Amino acid sequence: MRKQFKILLGLAALGALTTGCNFAVSREAYDKDLSAMRGQQEQLEAQKVALDKKLQDAEARYAAKNDELSTCIREKMAASDAFKNCDQKLEKMSKIGGNCSRDLAQCQIDADALKKAKLELTAARDALQKENAKLKADGERQGADLKIVQDRLQKIESNISAVRQKLQKLVDSGKLKVNVARGFLIIELQSDILFDTGKSDLKPEAKPVLAELAAALQGLSDRRFQVAGHTDTTGADALNWRLSVARAVSVVETLVADGVPAKNLSAGGYGPHMPVASNDTDDGKKRNRRVELLLLPDLGELLNLAK
Repeated sequence: MRKQFKILLGLAALGALTTGCNFAVSREAYDKDLSAMRGQQEQLEAQKVALDKKLQDAEARYAAKNDELSTCIREKMAASDAFKNCDQKLEKMSKIGGNCSRDLAQCQIDADALKKAKLELTAARDALQKENAKLKADGERQGADLKIVQDRLQKIESNISAVRQKLQKLVDSGKLKVNVARGFLIIELQSDILFDTGKSDLKPEAKPVLAELAAALQGLSDRRFQVAGHTDTTGADALNWRLSVARAVSVVETLVADGVPAKNLSAGGYGPHMPVASNDTDDGKKRNRRVELLLLPDLGELLNLAK
């Protein structure tokens, strides 16, 4: 259209030139052509306006579409990101689901193990309760047995105490000693009070001491005593052994003569083999030369204690 308009303008200018050049053109024809040209110009202007409007509309639609396209691109990118994020979440959830499946399987295994352990624990508890009941019954029986043993020990201690009391005057006078050694109640008399060196015959002054001892032992008719002789290491062992036995027999014979039941006494000799002190000194040898009366335990009491 613009090109046609330019052509018309050129024709008008050419007409003017030709007029100036004395071309013969009628006024009527000129006006008619000019009117036609103006009409065409107006038509062209109207078309131009219409085209401009269409162009503006097209440009507006293009801008709108471009905005829509940009929006679509952004939405596509956002959707792509969202899809990617969802895909990542899905993958993560898939891993979590796998872990949950493994955890669930492990939980089932643990539950089975716990159930088994519970059953074992119940069985162990029942066994323990039975064992506790048995231990309680055994404890009650042992308590009763202990009471019996304590009573028997008390009886033995009472007997020992009775012996001590009967001999207390002789102990206080220094004529003998009473102590517990080697598991026995021992009544000790020094041989120097009873015998001369190397002799087994009692000295005259020993007989009153043994008479007092016999009087004390007569009140213990249910008790048995062993009279044991001991020597120091002076001389041969064989001679010392025979001497210790002979001295024990002399004491037994004297006690029996003074009224102690013979069934309650026995004689033995240990020679130098059970010293109570060192034989390297005179004082030690003197202590080793001795006669002992051992209170023998009642075998029935011992057997009862062992039950």
